[in-house]
Amino acid sequence: MLVEKFIYKKSASMFQDALFYYILVWKFSYIIFEWPIFIKNPMSVLYFSGGIWGHILGVIVAGGILIYKTKRPNETLSWKDWLYSFAEFYLLFQASVFVLSENWTVGIIILVVYILIAIKKSSNESPNWMFILILLNLVFLSYNQKVFSIEGWTFLVISVIAVSFIVKKEKALLKTTISWTLIVILASSVALNFEKTNKTVLLEEAPDFELQTLSGETVRLSDYRGKKVILNFWATWCPPCKAEMPHMQNFYEEHGDEIEVIAVNLTSRDNGAEGVEKFARDYGLTFKIPLDVDGVYGEQYEIMSIPTTYVLDENGQIFQKIIGPMDQSTLESYLDQSE
Repeated sequence: MLVEKFIYKKSASMFQDALFYYILVWKFSYIIFEWPIFIKNPMSVLYFSGGIWGHILGVIVAGGILIYKTKRPNETLSWKDWLYSFAEFYLLFQASVFVLSENWTVGIIILVVYILIAIKKSSNESPNWMFILILLNLVFLSYNQKVFSIEGWTFLVISVIAVSFIVKKEKALLKTTISWTLIVILASSVALNFEKTNKTVLLEEAPDFELQTLSGETVRLSDYRGKKVILNFWATWCPPCKAEMPHMQNFYEEHGDEIEVIAVNLTSRDNGAEGVEKFARDYGLTFKIPLDVDGVYGEQYEIMSIPTTYVLDENGQIFQKIIGPMDQSTLESYLDQSE
């Protein structure tokens, strides 16, 4: 929206208004769908959203706003501007995902490309820029293996609907649309194949440990061979950890027979065993909480920021590392990934 206002020198469009409300509804619908957790920890709304149901609710609200505004006198919806804004939003969204996951090279490349497109597009109203934006989005979605995820399907469906309306109103764009569609398919296929053949995940064995829990029970990681493990590192003072723990507890209660949850408290960086015990009691945590009193395993697992979570397969091999808090749906997505 800032780019539209300060680079393109346009006032907020109907689509921007609808997009703004979509983001608000998607983000804060977490309060509706996770009301008990939100009441217990209101700060959790900063880290999570309403998920797929939040997306659906946001689309309904945004669609309703667009329908209402287009029925008002002297109000028309420019499908070109609509699609430009949507594709730009998605490209910046992907750039932020890469940067926040510390994939700096790809993230910076996307930002540089976006700036170049924004500058060119401001002085050239050719519809080709619209297709270039769609192409780049699909290439990066493919590269990140998200073409057929929620993010990918959302982009594909909305882009197809918008392009269909544009072509219907401007028949001259039909040939251009068909040409660019072929380019998009080929470029996305290349990106998918590149990702599969060159960006393989190398499994490595998780370092074993032997730690005591609050009750004095000894926990050895190697004892859980034959079962998948969510290995979490956390501290009581960490706000994202506080937001994550109710989701992890709910996940453990529902899937504890399928996958083990071990939450290693970084006691050497925390407020002592008494603080951990109070935290576990207040949050009703029932999964195992080993205490890394000397900080040995926090260093061995290279825990720079918390929460950090490793997902282990049945052979004790690490196949996923996640930095930052996870909600229940994210945790559930790892149940089948190691198979």
